[in-house]
Amino acid sequence: MTQISVCGWDIGGAHLKLVSVDATGRVLNARQIACPLWRGTEHLRRAMLDALSTNLTPSTQHVITMTGELCDNFESRTEGVGEILAVVTQVLDPNKTRVYAGGLGWRTIEQALTLGAEQIGSANWRATAETVASSYENALLIDVGSTTTDLVPILSGAPEVLGIDDASRLSNNELIYSGVVRTPVMALSQFVPMAGVWQRVAAEHFANTADIYRILGELRECADLHETADGGPKTIAASARRLCRVLGRDLSEDANSIRSLANYFAYRQFDLLQRAVLSLQSRPGPNYETIVAAGVGAFVAHKLARFNEISCVDYASLFDVQPKLETAVMTCAPAAALTKLWRTRG
Repeated sequence: MTQISVCGWDIGGAHLKLVSVDATGRVLNARQIACPLWRGTEHLRRAMLDALSTNLTPSTQHVITMTGELCDNFESRTEGVGEILAVVTQVLDPNKTRVYAGGLGWRTIEQALTLGAEQIGSANWRATAETVASSYENALLIDVGSTTTDLVPILSGAPEVLGIDDASRLSNNELIYSGVVRTPVMALSQFVPMAGVWQRVAAEHFANTADIYRILGELRECADLHETADGGPKTIAASARRLCRVLGRDLSEDANSIRSLANYFAYRQFDLLQRAVLSLQSRPGPNYETIVAAGVGAFVAHKLARFNEISCVDYASLFDVQPKLETAVMTCAPAAALTKLWRTRG
């Protein structure tokens, strides 16, 4: 059995993601685990213990980043960082664990606690961007996740961003709260074309974007780990019923109408992200030569690249990884990034 050298952990509000590599940097394992952190930190502890069932050894170096501090069960983001790191301390050896602090580099857990949310929280996008910047001079990283999308300009071999935290990134089109699994479809459009009219959409959580992409055949099963909006099955028929419910209808429409409806919602999400791309393209500086696609919704990033006539590569191409693990590395991009940043640290 090959010994794991480094294990990267990305602790989100809905998922725990980890990637482990050997001493040469070859990816040994990449995994996403459902982790509803907003329901309590016990879910994180359980998910981390589940992850440790992989062939991790006492000599494994653990490197951590997070976005879960934004969960609404924490009074503040700083409290969230503290609560998350408390769980990390319970599960991992603090002496073999380091926390990614963005531009400040690596910190022990004790040091990270003194920094709080401003340097520790929501820094996973920067880890991914730094690995892209090590390979591409002028590029646009588009990481389309289950809940959010990160858009990070890379200019002259470095991340060139206006935002550094969630609030400023949301204000500058570098973070879009829209993903391909958990986003309620009512957030995409108030009206849809149906039966010859523009019908208003119910402002109720009847369906998620997972339903759209399940109907369109674009969502991988391994990416869809959370309950559906109604707790029902993850089938095309059930997704069609949920989508009809958004329009106040029963499942009485024909298959072509349902697919057209799903396509329209997908178009509205594409348009939302395309507007962000156009905003970034309008900034002073050279044009992006490459889009680097990451996340469970990397297929959307590829569509954006084709539409903008920019070449596109998958984030997994930056790693020594077997084809069977490429999708998982794309899904767990920040965790994979941590392993590379740790191994190449100065």
